[in-house]
Amino acid sequence: MGAIAVSADGDHIFLALEDTSGLPVIITCERTNLGTFTAAYNSGAGSAANVSAAPGNPDLMLFYGNFGSGVQVVSHVISTVTNTNISPAGLTTKIVNCLVSNPSDPNEFIITADTDQDLLHTADLGTSYATLYATLGFNATGLAVRWDDPDRVYVAGYDGADVDLLYSPNEGDYFTDVSGAALKAAAGVVGVETT
Repeated sequence: MGAIAVSADGDHIFLALEDTSGLPVIITCERTNLGTFTAAYNSGAGSAANVSAAPGNPDLMLFYGNFGSGVQVVSHVISTVTNTNISPAGLTTKIVNCLVSNPSDPNEFIITADTDQDLLHTADLGTSYATLYATLGFNATGLAVRWDDPDRVYVAGYDGADVDLLYSPNEGDYFTDVSGAALKAAAGVVGVETT
């Protein structure tokens, strides 16, 4: 998750930036030609941008954030520079803060939607989404998934009073707050990672 990602084969670097008007834009360069950037995606609208590689597919990147009304997740085919909106229906102007791909399946990932406070899952590259958990109780800014069977999910964010770290041993069926006093005292969460 973040503002910089490398394609699965390591040949392309992608950066999520703001243009001079403050709108999100994604640029890219090849590893063999560092410093020579071209636009990969410029929606001309929106308020947030992040990039993620699609593990196992060196020709696919995922862009997420908010790229205008109804555009929060975009699949990007590197070889053809083709961008396709694969956002969940109904998010309108909301922001997808987190996206975690399954390292064994480039078509499967889990996302968090900010003000909806939802955890959403797709196994078909965004053709359909299932709600794993609704109303997390905060704007999730950190997400980690241990892709087991069932998948274990960690979600973190600020609930308006303190930082929460929630854990689900069963793909979001239910969550337990595992924050602890030290985390509750933090000002915010940048990311969550699991091994």
